[in-house]
Parts: sequence; structure tokens; C-alpha cells
Amino acid sequence: MRTLLLAFLAVLVLGVGAVLVPRDAPRPPAVPFSETARSEALSSTETLLGSASLVESTDTVTLLTSQAQALLQPSGSSGSNTSAASPSLGATQERPTRAGFVSSLASSASRRLADAADADGGMARLLAAVGTAQLLESSRLAATWGLPLPATPAGASTAPTPPPSCTASPATSTAPTPGTAATKADLPAALAAVVSSEQEAIYAYQVALTKLDAKASATAATWLARHQELLRGAEAQGRLHCIATPPREAGYRLPATFAAKPALALGSMEASSLTAYADLVALSEGETRQWAIDGLVDAAKRSQAWGTPVGPFAGLSIDTTALPPLPSGTPAP
Repeated sequence: MRTLLLAFLAVLVLGVGAVLVPRDAPRPPAVPFSETARSEALSSTETLLGSASLVESTDTVTLLTSQAQALLQPSGSSGSNTSAASPSLGATQERPTRAGFVSSLASSASRRLADAADADGGMARLLAAVGTAQLLESSRLAATWGLPLPATPAGASTAPTPPPSCTASPATSTAPTPGTAATKADLPAALAAVVSSEQEAIYAYQVALTKLDAKASATAATWLARHQELLRGAEAQGRLHCIATPPREAGYRLPATFAAKPALALGSMEASSLTAYADLVALSEGETRQWAIDGLVDAAKRSQAWGTPVGPFAGLSIDTTALPPLPSGTPAP
């Protein structure tokens, strides 16, 4: 019987000229953009990590190691797009020039920031944090090695056009103290936190102008004008979304160290504002998210300029000791 069945199938194939296959063969699901962006960010960061070990930049190796660990899949593996490349890092790469490494690091930063504009909320925040830190590191290395500074993104714009019939609704959340997490994870709360942060910054810079030396005071005056611009931009974002932002206050309580070390206090204040901008990145989209990304980069640059480093994740509080280990073969700090 089996012989007859096989013979029948052979005749059928010869007669029809083709083998029939099911029409409804399942297609593999499309990979979400956020996962593609994460995988590409991990691959780029691992490659940069191998190069950093070759140019003997220990601090950069530490920064990129933490970023690669945070970009791993939840299972802790690199994924199909990167696992094959990881074991050869550092072993097969040609030794890069310092200029080439700075350029590659800046290019990776720009790509991470661009992808943050389109990724899902949580991944957008991580990509923006990683991209900002990589951008600052490329600038730091360029200055240390006497190389031209890499190009940086333009600053945040200030005046989106609100809907013609927009009536601002009352804020749904009380703005938290600048530098702390929002009490409610929504767009009104995140925008309120940014507005409050900028209000405090303006007050702090106005006071600092009377306490800094001439050179630092000139820098502070420039950045005071920038914070005033950013506050107008944040309030305009509120009008764009019909959200009432917190009113301006007469004054703020400054840190006890402000009088003796105003520059250090300004750096700490700029660093604390990163959380508000990173939250706004996660909880917004479109024009508002791009404005928040630009604001995050802006604040991180000012923080670093005042001597307060932002670490590997600008605006995120991540315990690097709790991150999963990288696959074997990846350079370690």
C-alpha cells in the first residue's frame, strides 16, 4: 500500500509540474523599531568598546561597558544580530586612530539620539541617555587629545504653534521638586517638572552672577539667557498640548554650598535637571520629544562644563552593579 501511495504522489508531481505548499505559511513577525534600535545600539557600543580598549581609554571603556550591559536583551544575551561579533572584539579589530575613534563615538551618539525620537517611551529614554553620554564623551576625548570637537546637535527650539482653539486645562499633577522623580508618570507631570526645573535654574543663575569671577560670570550670563529661552519653550510646549504649566515663583531655596562654591552648585543643579528632561522624552512624542532630547543634551553639556559629570546614562538612575554581565569575549574594564 505504501509503495502504491508513493507512486501516486510521484505521478501527481510529474503531472502538475510543481509541489503544492500551504498558502497560509506563517510569516515571521516584523521586528519592532525599538528592538531594532536597541540591537543596533548594542552592536555599535560593543564595537566602540573594543576600539576604546585599543586606544587605551580606561574611562571610556568603563562608560561603554555599562551602556552595553544596559542595552542587552532581558535574558542577558546580545541577540542574533550581535552575538556572533562579540567574541572577536578587541582580537580582530585594527588599532583605530584617536581621531577615528572620536568620530565613530560621535556618529554613534548622533544615531542613538535620532533613534530616540521614534522609539517607544522607555527605550527612547535609554537611547537618549546613552547617546547624550556618548556625545559628551567624544567631546571630552577630543579636548583631552587636542582634536577638533565633534559636531553637536542644534539647541532646542522655543515656540511651537498651539492649536487655534486650545484652552489650557489645569495641570493634573503637582510638579515635583527639581531633580526628583515625577509623582505621576504622564505628560503634564513631566512637562511641569521641566518648567519648575528651568524656573529654579533662572533664579540660581541670577544669584550666581554676583558670586562668580569675571570669566565664569560671563559664561553664567550666557546660560542664564539660555535657561530663559528654555523656560519659554517649555511653557510653549504646555500651550501646544493645552496643559497649564506651573506659575513662576519669586524665589527658591538654594543649596547651603551655593555661596562658597557657586560653580559646583550650578553643575549639580544642571545634572539634577536631566531627570526631568529624560522623563519628558519617555512620555512625549513628535515635536515635544525632539525638544526634550535637545534639552537633555543641552543640560548635560552645561553640567559637564561646570565640572559635574553625567555618567553613562544622562538623566537615568541605573545601578551599574546590578546590570547583567557582557557575553564572554567582550572587552572588560
